[in-house]
Amino acid sequence: MTADAGHLAVKRVTQVMLGAAFVFAIWHITVRGLGIPKYLVPVPLDVAAALQEHWRKIAMQAWFTLSAAACGLTVSMVLATSLAMAFTMSRKFEQTTLPVILVFRSTPIAAVAPIMMLIFGRGMSTSMAVVGVVSFFPMLVNMMRGLQTADRNAAELLYVYGASRWQQLRMVRIPYALPYLFTGLRVAGSSAILGAMLSEWITGSKGLGNLILEAGELRETELLWAAVLISVAVALTVFWSTSAAEKRLLRWTQR
Repeated sequence: MTADAGHLAVKRVTQVMLGAAFVFAIWHITVRGLGIPKYLVPVPLDVAAALQEHWRKIAMQAWFTLSAAACGLTVSMVLATSLAMAFTMSRKFEQTTLPVILVFRSTPIAAVAPIMMLIFGRGMSTSMAVVGVVSFFPMLVNMMRGLQTADRNAAELLYVYGASRWQQLRMVRIPYALPYLFTGLRVAGSSAILGAMLSEWITGSKGLGNLILEAGELRETELLWAAVLISVAVALTVFWSTSAAEKRLLRWTQR
């Protein structure tokens, strides 16, 4: 890491910490000023105490949710990328398959999750399946758009030299589509955490979603808010990790 990159990283971390401190200060002042009951919205210090007391439990549940989201997101990315490339190489296949995908995408995820539970049972498999359904379409749309917006001159040059469709796809279209794929990943990453938590709410399996549900039922408000804040932090971490990976892997696009 260069000195400039290190300075930029420190600056961004400082900005995030200042922003979080400002939000927590507003939170504390609002709760105290309006006299909101503790059992509805606790002050940040009480939430921090609950986080410190139950950190091991919260960390285990967060790891389960993050693992399910990561696995489901990976499977979804592979499937979306493969289908997008197949659509690019075969127009008939796209016209036949895409309407089915659109119908499936239009089905409410709350209706799909119980069906997934019947198929895969209670556990990480159902969470992975729900995450896959939630994150698949954004990546498919972005990948298809990326493959279609490749440099036409480069594609025509390869065609003149007798390159096959696969060679044109591998040498031109896929490299140009990678920024679009990462855009889809950023959108799908946050949705993946939400999808995993939704699955946990419905199936009752381990994870942050189930922890939030249990804390709400037991009126453990501080623990509930601590779990909510951790879920937000996990979603932001996924988003920032995807952005960092894009900058690192696609430096050539910025030259």
